[in-house]
Amino acid sequence: MEKEQDFVEEVLEKKGLEILEFFGSFLHRSFIINLTLKISVVSDTEEEGWRFSRRSWAVVLAGVAFAHAQRQERFFDASVSADGNAYKLQADFNVDHLGKTVDSFLSSFETAIDSLSDTIEKQVDSSLPLWMRPHQNVEDVGAISGSLGDGVDDGLKVHFGQDNVDRIDGERVHSSTSEVERVPVPASRPGFGSSFPFNPFFPFGGFDNGPSFNIFNSERRGYWWKGPNVCTNREEVDEGIEDEDPTIESSGPSFSFSLGHMEMTTCRDTRNTYTCTTKTSRRGIHKTVTVTYKCCHGYIKEASGCTKIDMRSMPDTLEEIGSTDFLSMTRSAGMEELLAQNLTIFAPTNEAMQEFTADLEEETEIDNGLETDRSLNEVYLRQQRSINSHDMVMAHMTKGFLYASELHDEQVLHSLIDNSTLRINTYSTVPPSATVNCARLVSINQHSATGVVHTIDRVLKPVTKSLADLIASDPQFSILKQLISNAGMLNKLREPGQLTVFAPTDAAFRTLSDPLLESLLEGNACIDSIIKNHVLPNTICSAAVQGKARTVNLLDSYLLLERTDEDKMFVGEMAQIVAKDIVGTNGVMHIIDAPLMPQEAKPVRKVLESHNLTRFMDLLEIAGMTEELDSLTDVTIFAPSNKAIDSIPEEAKLKILDDVEQLRTILNYHIISPSLKGDDINNDHIAETRADLPIRINLYSRTPLLTGILSPGGRRSVRLTAGCSPISTLDSRACGAVVHVVERLFVVPQNSVMDHLESNDEFSIFTDMVKKTGINETLVEEGPYTVLAPTNHVFHTLPKNELDHLLEDEELQDQLVKLHVLKEHVCCAGINPNTWLFMDHKRTLDGSSIHVRRTNSGRLMAGPARITHCSAPTQNGLVHTVNQLFVNVNPQRNGASQDKVARKPVFSAPGLQILFG
Repeated sequence: MEKEQDFVEEVLEKKGLEILEFFGSFLHRSFIINLTLKISVVSDTEEEGWRFSRRSWAVVLAGVAFAHAQRQERFFDASVSADGNAYKLQADFNVDHLGKTVDSFLSSFETAIDSLSDTIEKQVDSSLPLWMRPHQNVEDVGAISGSLGDGVDDGLKVHFGQDNVDRIDGERVHSSTSEVERVPVPASRPGFGSSFPFNPFFPFGGFDNGPSFNIFNSERRGYWWKGPNVCTNREEVDEGIEDEDPTIESSGPSFSFSLGHMEMTTCRDTRNTYTCTTKTSRRGIHKTVTVTYKCCHGYIKEASGCTKIDMRSMPDTLEEIGSTDFLSMTRSAGMEELLAQNLTIFAPTNEAMQEFTADLEEETEIDNGLETDRSLNEVYLRQQRSINSHDMVMAHMTKGFLYASELHDEQVLHSLIDNSTLRINTYSTVPPSATVNCARLVSINQHSATGVVHTIDRVLKPVTKSLADLIASDPQFSILKQLISNAGMLNKLREPGQLTVFAPTDAAFRTLSDPLLESLLEGNACIDSIIKNHVLPNTICSAAVQGKARTVNLLDSYLLLERTDEDKMFVGEMAQIVAKDIVGTNGVMHIIDAPLMPQEAKPVRKVLESHNLTRFMDLLEIAGMTEELDSLTDVTIFAPSNKAIDSIPEEAKLKILDDVEQLRTILNYHIISPSLKGDDINNDHIAETRADLPIRINLYSRTPLLTGILSPGGRRSVRLTAGCSPISTLDSRACGAVVHVVERLFVVPQNSVMDHLESNDEFSIFTDMVKKTGINETLVEEGPYTVLAPTNHVFHTLPKNELDHLLEDEELQDQLVKLHVLKEHVCCAGINPNTWLFMDHKRTLDGSSIHVRRTNSGRLMAGPARITHCSAPTQNGLVHTVNQLFVNVNPQRNGASQDKVARKPVFSAPGLQILFG
């Protein structure tokens, strides 16, 4: 047992974060919390052999925080490290929220157990004789206990007197102290169990070796929310009428159901509140009622209930916490009487007020011409300084009492100024941080007789304009405003939401070349991509960036953010943020000194040049398609590499170049619409090209079966082909196009594999057999089919008597043809090296399988035959040449009727035998 204990301790202390991160990647977070609950319970017990250190418990909590942070898609911190020490929650705000989360799940667990206990007690009470029931005031009934057995009689026992309680197996509760004590359970007790105290399949199961229950007639402990000085808030939401029959099953701590009526109540006890949510459904009408209990203002929650605290007036509180400068500004504005109202104040520290004053003084110097070298940041501040002190004071206040536990990410509050908002954000930085209008919260929950004070590290300004209004009202954003309007994004930046805009000024846009800027202003097709590259779908304040980080924009592309040691901030490859945290009603704006030009905004020619596809560009020039290519929108281009074009025989190349119309057809066959990214491709995907001919895209596994299942690399274990040409480079985006690089020039396809057979005289014998057996009607259907066609030479190598026998036996011909036709699209580029298990066993028309593989020397094999030539695709499949028949046609061979067909491959997996024995 000691070795097992040491092992678990080591796993939790050294690998706890990795385990919790793994759980968090694919399991519901409640599973992680259940694991946490189990470990916390065991860590508090005194059972011999199982003791968990407080460090283990701390590591598990850190793992929960890490898993929760990793699930936030809004922001990905590139510097995040799986180190438990990095998750010391240093800020009171974050400690409060983590405790709130853990308490919530602990409360849900406790509420479920209490409800189950109540139900069992009622059932047991109703089954007792009248003289034993609680309302008969029988004082000497100590407890009722029992073990769940296999029969009807579970051995229910009644224990009289306190002394008898000591003899009860399992847990026991002392009525005087309400303390729980563990009693070892006999080893002979029937049931199931495990040496490890947590069973993931029964997360609420017991820790002993079998299921049991003990119901005690002791007084239930008091609940703080039922005591004095508790205030209640009730919210009712009418969810409307649903047509479906509400007779559905549900689960929860408290649940009642009758025909046409359902009611479910769940309660949770957090650090500062107790909340009960009741969902009701009566004849299709749904309603949710939430009742929240919390200590009234002036009281704090402690173990004994709500305890009164000494509170001062709001001015005294502001002086005590070091916000005297903000108090002075409030008094100078003649607004001190406002502090007597019930308010929540986000008060700047004295240092924040001093920095704000210094900024105003610097702006005054600029106005007086004392500074001639003005940065863009200084100019912007000068334009924004016309704010009166009355509005500034009110911009820091909201009505009511809002403690930190009631604040959450992307919560929008209304300040005392009409239409001015206060936006709360939280970020998974190290340590975690919280902001209001991008000002960082320094301290929280400072109690006052008339309100609550949270201190912040900067002065807030009234926020009354949307991001679109901020851009439209500032003359230095005239180009950005025009581009946003052309892209149809103006309404999105005006609607309520949570966005971040990186806004280039007019001077920033003029750093682009004149032709490019002119094309953008004229309505270039890539404006939408350019604007979306500057917008994030979440609010990212500068406080969220520590070192290097990355986030996702509206193009679903990553943007790199960086804060240097000199506190300069950059976005993308070269743009510097020169003015940050300009807050709007629907997000935040940062001003940058260069536009963020995405790959998607580059002309197709620039993308082709970046991949050195010069031969393909030469063909486009000869065909007169260069300008036409730049004007295309929403297309996919399969661009052949230089190597692919150089490998074409010189004679064939000259023939193509002499016929411009044929060349245009070939090049248009490389262009499909709409745009198709790698993640959108499925096997046997058919796409229409600009040549009005379909092209088939395939995916081929490159690994053995089990390796492919377990591989974390995704598409790295898959080969993609288009027109049977390997795709070597995926998803190079351009303006209006996606470029994939292929390693062969596409050949314009024939209609069907039957057309291919008929057009090639080398296959005349096999083609005649196909027609005789009627399979030619199958080979013109949609498919796909792969024909492994033997040439006439293969038939002529047979002895004359065998060939004559084959040509006379129609049944044998039917078998031969069906064995040479596969019911799938097997490109030579998709054939893998010789592998084990079921890799590359293809099904033929007669239902048997044939092993198609690549030998160690690089030869392509199909069963016993070698594939000597790989064909270009037709519209419904392929015709590959093989050098051997798959049927034994010797009429004199004994048992020929049983052995006409080549032996089917026998499954052999020596790797599995070695691995598993």
